[in-house]
Amino acid sequence: MSRRRRLGQHFLVDGRVARAICDALPDTPPRVMEIGPGKGALTRELLRRFPRVVAIEVDPTLAAALPARLQEPAGLEVVRGDALEVDVAAFVTEGPWLAAGNLPYSVATPILRRCLGLGQLLATGVFMVQEEVARRLVARPGERARGLLTLEVEAAAAAELLFTVPPRCFSPPPRVVSAVVRLWPRTPPQPAELVRRALELASVAFQHRRKKLGNALAALLPRQLASGATAAAGVGADARAEDLTLAEWCALAAALPAGAEGA
Repeated sequence: MSRRRRLGQHFLVDGRVARAICDALPDTPPRVMEIGPGKGALTRELLRRFPRVVAIEVDPTLAAALPARLQEPAGLEVVRGDALEVDVAAFVTEGPWLAAGNLPYSVATPILRRCLGLGQLLATGVFMVQEEVARRLVARPGERARGLLTLEVEAAAAAELLFTVPPRCFSPPPRVVSAVVRLWPRTPPQPAELVRRALELASVAFQHRRKKLGNALAALLPRQLASGATAAAGVGADARAEDLTLAEWCALAAALPAGAEGA
């Protein structure tokens, strides 16, 4: 089995979808980092619009064949490597970049986390992922899809689900529906250290997501301390982890002694 198949990669073959992804990007900055170009369906559309495209491809055969497949375009640079390991800072020296990609299902979440970690180096990202992951990225408080990944995104970016993509648009067709999301990195709404503490606290609560918040936090904190913190933060102890906003998680973390969430 090839590395691409192990990663859960399905090649995009519908040009209309590729154009829609490309059209979802703003006009500036005029440079795009594409993650997982595969056989170049999206790469071709990006090159028609942007003067520079850096394509990161983990498969050595696909990486070597891509320039010839696209008739050796001057604006294309192919980087052979894993998007989770490539030194992105080495080629984003000109300032912020756009990013796009049809992400392999099995590594979509860590790739998204890495892109969000680029901070101001990433201007806007448009990515195709499994629909289930897309729903998690944009889930609102109270929705079952809401989880730790949702909060991580909210801490670093605004997210929007643009459209879904049926299996017939890929080769081989996946068994699930895909979706395209757009991310705009932004300055964290709360101090970075407070956000870090809030996410640590939330990660524990989401491990017990069926429990009410007071009971979920009791797995980490003395019950009296957990009860006092929820009251101080104005959060009902009967709420569940998916009911809270990022601001409420931050208020909860702020109501605890420093380091308590990592106990």
